[in-house]
Formats: sequence, C-alpha cells, structure tokens
Amino acid sequence: MGLAITIAFLAATIFLVSLPASRFSDPAGREYAAAVARFVVGLIAIFAIRKFNWDSNALSSPSPWAWLIVVPVAVYSLIVYPFLFTGTLALNLSQPSLAGGVALNGFAAGALEELVFRGLILSLFLNANSDDQRLSDVWRAILISSVLFSVPHALNLFVGHAETRVVAQLIWAFLLGVVFACLRIAGRSIWPVAVLHGAMNAFVHVNRLGIEIQPSVLRAAALAFAPIPLCIYGAMLLHKQQRIAVS
Repeated sequence: MGLAITIAFLAATIFLVSLPASRFSDPAGREYAAAVARFVVGLIAIFAIRKFNWDSNALSSPSPWAWLIVVPVAVYSLIVYPFLFTGTLALNLSQPSLAGGVALNGFAAGALEELVFRGLILSLFLNANSDDQRLSDVWRAILISSVLFSVPHALNLFVGHAETRVVAQLIWAFLLGVVFACLRIAGRSIWPVAVLHGAMNAFVHVNRLGIEIQPSVLRAAALAFAPIPLCIYGAMLLHKQQRIAVS
C-alpha cells in the first residue's frame, strides 16, 4: 500500500503538476502554476488522510511543543544547506516574480511531500501495529516511509542533475525523512513539519536560483550526511516521547 501511494504521488506530480505547468512559456508562470497544482493535490491528500483515518493525530492542531521542536531543525538546515550548495545565505532576488514563484512552488512541494509521506504513508505503517506498538515497530515505520520518500528523487537523473548530486540527494532525502518522521510522531501533528519542509525548500531553492549545482565528491558527501546531527536529535525526541507514552 505504501508503494502504491508513492506511485500515485509520482503520477499526480507528473500529470497534474509538471505537464500542466509546462504549458506556460514564462518561467515564473510555470512556477506559480505548479505551486497551485500542488496545493490542489495537497487538498486531495488531506481528504485521503481524513477518509482512511490511519492516525487521528496526523491532522490535529499542533501544540506549542510541536512548533518548538522544529526550530532547531529549521535553524540548522537554513544555515548548513545554503552554505553547502552555494557558499552563501544570500537569496537571488534579481527577478522578484521568478523568485516568488520558485519560493511558493518549493514551499508547496515540501508541504505536499509531508502530507503524503508522513501524513499518509507513515500513518499507514504506524497503524499496522497500533494494537501492540513497540519502539521497534515505530522505527520500522519511520525507515520504510523514509525509503519511499527517498527513492523517487532518483528520477532527477532524467532532468539533467549530476550523478553525484542525485546520489547525495537519495541519502539526504532518506535521512531528512527520518528527521521529519521523528518530529511528526513526537509533535503529534503534521502541520509544523509541513511548514518546516516547505520553508526549507523555499529558502534553499531561491538561494540556489540560477546556479548550476555540480558538487564535487567531497561536497556531495557533505550534503548527503549533513542531516546526521538532526537524526540524532530526532531520535532523542522520539525516545523521550515513547517513554512518556509508556509511563
């Protein structure tokens, strides 16, 4: 079922987002069109989460704690990744309309991925062992959903991305998937994680706008394994949440 949802997500991205947006000749128009399409697909994902009801916490209103725990991840990611990609925190605002479209589309893409991979797929695997859920079951759900989140990024090979960048992206997507899943479970809501992922995308995409990313092997390795400190942080949050649940 998780694989089927992933395939459906890819199909929706191609046929409902990429192809309609490609009809716009203006780059900014393509970005805005893709963003609107992703928000529509996001509404479908929200409907599916409510309908299947695999996890009643997924769409719940976030607590202050749920917002607080994403802050360290945001600070780390919004400093480390721009520097690794471009060597600067500066945003490329030379074309404001295009930059706005890139930011909006990036935000929509990140939020949509959270609704699908942490809202639907992670909830599916967590629900499979809800009657007698052990920590090992939780980690299994996290790892499987993170693999399903990572693998589709291999398709970037077909849009001209460098091989070293794609390999690095497969690794960092998996590791960030683990981080996002831990935040989602510990915070008991998808919304702060969706905002976090969207904001990360928006900032990084505008930061590297107009720059061709062809990382060396060393830089690709740094990009790939940059989320490891965040994984440790996420694991600590998860284990704390599990101890509270048991007690």
